[in-house]
Amino acid sequence: MDDAEDLCNIEGDGDGDGRNSSGVSSSTSGKAADIILWNLAADIILWKQWHVSCGIIVVATIAWLLVERSGLSFLSLCSDVMLFLIVLLFLQANFAVFRHEKLPKLPKLVLSEEIVNNGAASFRLKVNHALLMGHDITFGKDFRLFFKVSESHLYKMREL
Repeated sequence: MDDAEDLCNIEGDGDGDGRNSSGVSSSTSGKAADIILWNLAADIILWKQWHVSCGIIVVATIAWLLVERSGLSFLSLCSDVMLFLIVLLFLQANFAVFRHEKLPKLPKLVLSEEIVNNGAASFRLKVNHALLMGHDITFGKDFRLFFKVSESHLYKMREL
């Protein structure tokens, strides 16, 4: 029990509540900007700022109607927006070179080995599940799925 921490005096010279001798909080988790943003989000969600809440609903409804009328899927729309943003960044960088300005700093993109291994393991599980399902369909262990697959295959063959 010699190496146990004194839980009442973690910060050092306070009374255990995270304050130092001057009474000022030494915790960095309670930043003023975080508190203001959380209060703003709570006001919008609770309809205290009803004009902002109504604006969010109107913009979301108009965006949904545009997506529905255009016939685009959500994934293709997202990829179009990402492509547009990449083109804008490319043009911004080229114009910065012509104006002899500094290029905007982009963060270094690095994938950790843990993320890659987790993704590969998840992908492997999904592929193994699909292969097992294909095996079951092929050898007739799942008759319903076998007939659904064969029916859709025959329907596609009739179209040709």
